[in-house]
Amino acid sequence: MGWQLQNNLRGPSALRLGRLEAALSSSSNSTWSSVFSVTIEPQACLSFQAWLYFTAATPGTGLVTSLNGPAGAAAVIVNMLTGESTTNLRNLSATGYDTPLVGTGSGGSNNILLAQVSGTVENGSSGGSLLLRFRSEVNGSAVNLARGSWWQVLKH
Repeated sequence: MGWQLQNNLRGPSALRLGRLEAALSSSSNSTWSSVFSVTIEPQACLSFQAWLYFTAATPGTGLVTSLNGPAGAAAVIVNMLTGESTTNLRNLSATGYDTPLVGTGSGGSNNILLAQVSGTVENGSSGGSLLLRFRSEVNGSAVNLARGSWWQVLKH
């Protein structure tokens, strides 16, 4: 996945930061690609934010994101605020895993837009991986996440 992690805080909370060191691309509207993954222990609470800089093959192709994690979470909230052109934004939310947050446009290949994806998870009794995933809105039309996109995860 190409993320470089640093653990910067000590004590009861832990902050992890990561940066995408190589671009990622998806031309599928049905197959998810992982952007980042972090281990979540049973009963753990995490908050996260991701800044995803993206382009798409055409202005009519949007970025789609989804959060995946261990079964039985007590609470999941995920939000995506994304550019759909150089002048329009879309605000999308979900309260569970595997709910696609669908952006329906982009600035095309020459305009880098920002998608801010954030949320919080109160995990249940199963540990596992928390994954932020992405894909294209339109099959056969590429969505590209730029090198330099980054994320942070805070364990409470």
